[in-house]
Amino acid sequence: MKINNTNKNIYTNSTPSFKRYFDANMRKNFERMVDYYKRINPYLKDEDIMVMQNSIDSFNAVYKGAQTINTTNVENQIYNKFHIPADFKGNKFLASMTALTLNIFQKLRLPLPTGIKVAPQKGNIAGSCSTYTREITFNANEDWSDVQYCMIYQKLENWSSSGHFLSTPVHEFMHSVHLFNLHKLAAQKQQIVDSLYSKMLRDFLKMDFKTTMINQAGSPLINKNANRAVNQKVSEYGSSTPAEMFADIGAKMITYNLDRKTILPSKNPFVFKDFTEDKYMMQIMNDVWKGNVSQYIQ
Repeated sequence: MKINNTNKNIYTNSTPSFKRYFDANMRKNFERMVDYYKRINPYLKDEDIMVMQNSIDSFNAVYKGAQTINTTNVENQIYNKFHIPADFKGNKFLASMTALTLNIFQKLRLPLPTGIKVAPQKGNIAGSCSTYTREITFNANEDWSDVQYCMIYQKLENWSSSGHFLSTPVHEFMHSVHLFNLHKLAAQKQQIVDSLYSKMLRDFLKMDFKTTMINQAGSPLINKNANRAVNQKVSEYGSSTPAEMFADIGAKMITYNLDRKTILPSKNPFVFKDFTEDKYMMQIMNDVWKGNVSQYIQ
């Protein structure tokens, strides 16, 4: 997930620090920011603001607890519980965020990534998911203790679909879910071809369904109707490619259903389809899930 460069100095002469609890002054500043963006962002809704307010409370609790954890213990627990190798490079807050996200996806019975690591990444990349291994990498150069502050701005400026502090890991986990299905669909198509054609013809055609489907999902979302709908109802970043659209819709569906105290889903949003009542949006989501994206990228 890319992080947009934001104007963080709207009300202050220097960048405010959110590397501690959101105290009374920070909450007042948040309210001023919301008032400002309500006037310039027509897509900002009351529900978005409520989610950010709840996330601030959750962030404060998690940030406090993260100070005392041992990341090696968390890595061992993740491997024992989920059979997933993890290496947080000592980053306590990333370890806490990842453990929370794994519990969320397990409760929703969604496919989990194959591995989690922390490594330097160029540009404004907060995290990424390998298209072939489904391993997730978080950027070691990011200040993850600043994540709630960052995600509020991303949402207020309509760059991200959610201002929840878990938006980035949930977004990357949704990429893994999507890729899990694309890999399965590609294998099914390959199996059909293998049963119908001779090895000589298969080698000549060089059919690589997995690469083709992944490339299509990562192509620009140029269908004007789809691009406009995603921009308005999801995010600007989500309107860039079908893959980012799927991940950012998923991030919104999940984070908008997280309990403020337990930070677990109050219900399965993918069963109730309660992100939006817009049938067109859900049709796009289903098409991308099935790998049927040609109509959106041509």
